[in-house]
Amino acid sequence: MPTAVGELNRILRDFNAKYRASLSAVVSRSGVPIAWAMPPDTRVDNLATLSATILGASEVIYSGLNQDPPRRVIVEADKGTLIATGVGPKSFLVAMVAGKAEAVTTGLDQTANSIRNVLQGQG
Repeated sequence: MPTAVGELNRILRDFNAKYRASLSAVVSRSGVPIAWAMPPDTRVDNLATLSATILGASEVIYSGLNQDPPRRVIVEADKGTLIATGVGPKSFLVAMVAGKAEAVTTGLDQTANSIRNVLQGQG
């Protein structure tokens, strides 16, 4: 029987392959990496900490405006788009994809649902 982390790693590898993502990771809201599919020279700890900071800061901004928290945070650059989206109260999915966010939104939502299902099975 596969472990939860093993299953998450498989889901992330499949996402990267299907949507030409250069990296993806499941990260705790406090910035601890849980599972990832990244190039070996990428520092997963930095990605996890900094993406948790961006997502957390966005949630604080929305809260201060008496708004529901954002579903996802998108940072677009000429050569890629970083997307962070919640997968539950304790974690989120972060990915770097080629092109604009619209090209991957449906796949990101499907992947987030798969990750959510794995995490919910773990208590």
